[in-house]
Amino acid sequence: MKSGPRGRFRALPLWSRWLITVVGYAVVIAVIVLVVRSGGGGNGVTTPSEAKAEAEANREAQIVIEEDQFPHVATLTGRVPVSAALRQAITGDVDNRIATSQLTGPLQSVRCATSGAASAGRIPFRCTVTSAGIAYPFLAVAEEHTRRLTWCKVDPPPIATGSAAIPLSPRCRA
Repeated sequence: MKSGPRGRFRALPLWSRWLITVVGYAVVIAVIVLVVRSGGGGNGVTTPSEAKAEAEANREAQIVIEEDQFPHVATLTGRVPVSAALRQAITGDVDNRIATSQLTGPLQSVRCATSGAASAGRIPFRCTVTSAGIAYPFLAVAEEHTRRLTWCKVDPPPIATGSAAIPLSPRCRA
């Protein structure tokens, strides 16, 4: 008879040796998964440098979104219908964004429709720009007394972080 642990292992039937090997690997994998999920054996607490880096990244992202949503203005001229003038103004804005690599082109369409009743001479619009197969929402206002169009691109809040949306300028709302 074979002595020692190795000899006893080889004396077992083949199916039981396979079973012991598979169970052993399963235990090792379970331990690795538990260690990875717990943050590499740490206590899951964010270090001050990690918190600072995350805060800086969030601040920079907020600045980029604020700039992307910044109001744009155009003056209504002639007798062009407001919705046509708004589509033309937003088309120019989006063409510029594509040229400066802020959006991916080509521009496919710009659709605008009123989105509620006028209030104090301000007519609200919702527009959708489709560029490279992606739909981008815009909100706009046509001011009758100043003959001015104001529009803002609307960026949705980041889903992964669950943070709130960055407020849109009141200039783009009726």
